[in-house]
Amino acid sequence: MLKQITAYDTKISLQWAICARLDSAYISFRKLAILLEFSGSGYVWIPYAIIMIALHYTSIHEAMRFILLFTGLMFDIAIIGTTKGLTRRPRPIVNHNDVLSIGPDKFSFPSGHTSRAVFLLFYFIQTSFFKHIPSPVIIIWLSLVVASRVILGRHYVSDVIAGIFFGIFECSVIVRLTPFVTRLVFSIFGIPQ
Repeated sequence: MLKQITAYDTKISLQWAICARLDSAYISFRKLAILLEFSGSGYVWIPYAIIMIALHYTSIHEAMRFILLFTGLMFDIAIIGTTKGLTRRPRPIVNHNDVLSIGPDKFSFPSGHTSRAVFLLFYFIQTSFFKHIPSPVIIIWLSLVVASRVILGRHYVSDVIAGIFFGIFECSVIVRLTPFVTRLVFSIFGIPQ
């Protein structure tokens, strides 16, 4: 049964990897898919969080949402990195020899971009992080980031599904840890609560 599920997952993932092969009829969408991939990358969001913490250093109350964002991103790296190290599932064959797919790891399960995108989605909506951007725009953007994982051949569909559950878990943990992290940061800076 597990072999059949894995075979179906591989088959469907390779069919949906429409921007993975350079001879694909959909190659014109590849640059957009890579841009979406980059927009959901830790290479964007971790520096963003650090820069925003630095810019708001004079007001810890304003900096807290960026501190919590940074905490969530670090939590994502820890959880996904550990899971990938344990499962060590190779990426889909269509991802091999693709210089643009080089990243911090070579393993596929679960999709870190997906877990990060789902974490960001729930975090942004739950905290009204980007108040000036309507929620549907955030949902569409992060859904396209998730879709880019399969259409670029970076991940199997099952990696993405697992990434969705990991992202939901991560956001729920960060929401529950928010009071603890806030108290810790306030105590470090000697700020009464």
